[in-house]
Amino acid sequence: MIKELAKKLATFNQFVDCVIIEAEFRRGNFDEGAEILKTHSSMIFIRVCSSSAELLIKLIRPRREIKAAFGSRIDFYEKIWRVFTASEIFDFVEAVGDKNIIYQLNPPIVPALLILDTLCKEFSPNFIKLKFKNFITAGEPLSLNFRGNILEISSAGVRKISGQRLL
Repeated sequence: MIKELAKKLATFNQFVDCVIIEAEFRRGNFDEGAEILKTHSSMIFIRVCSSSAELLIKLIRPRREIKAAFGSRIDFYEKIWRVFTASEIFDFVEAVGDKNIIYQLNPPIVPALLILDTLCKEFSPNFIKLKFKNFITAGEPLSLNFRGNILEISSAGVRKISGQRLL
């Protein structure tokens, strides 16, 4: 389901220099399509829909060059939820037609929609909203913690993705 929406998002190839900072996924009945809701010099809001799901995306144009982070620190008491590999990233972006250069870095940055796709497959939420505070790169161990309906994915100690889910 997320891959189908990601393919629609990839058709907006004029935004390949942008990164996702917020993704909101919702199941329901929608009219299929893709549209730019709002654009600004540094921020873009896009809505893509299939007949059964909607994805609202907030993108920004970074002010400086995007560089992959190296190293990872997961606290000893945190359980590792997932480690995304470079080949998983390449397979995902190829499948959806995403041409963004951040996936060609060494190590590549994990696509926001690959993280969302993984969460949706594992938990089948009706609604999930993620806010990306930093980049996650291939090979970084990620921990996943839930506090009620709030989720937090952590990597390298200070790097986090926070979100909200409704099952």
